[in-house]
Amino acid sequence: MTVFNHETVFDTANRTMTFIIHPRLQVVVNFREYELLIVKDGNVIDRESYKGVNFTLYDMELILTQAHNACEKLKKV
Repeated sequence: MTVFNHETVFDTANRTMTFIIHPRLQVVVNFREYELLIVKDGNVIDRESYKGVNFTLYDMELILTQAHNACEKLKKV
């Protein structure tokens, strides 16, 4: 089992879940629009739609793992 160390913010009114990996890097799941956003320094750097796609918890774990690996690079900058 992978253990992550980040804050997760649930905004039920806007149907989003934000993983704050680093002050400069967030992963946002927008359940209303079926989108996954990667936000760096307040700018959306990647946007993927998962509408009609079998998006699993394993997929989310892979994305968070990649984000945490990228965070290691940000810590050095």
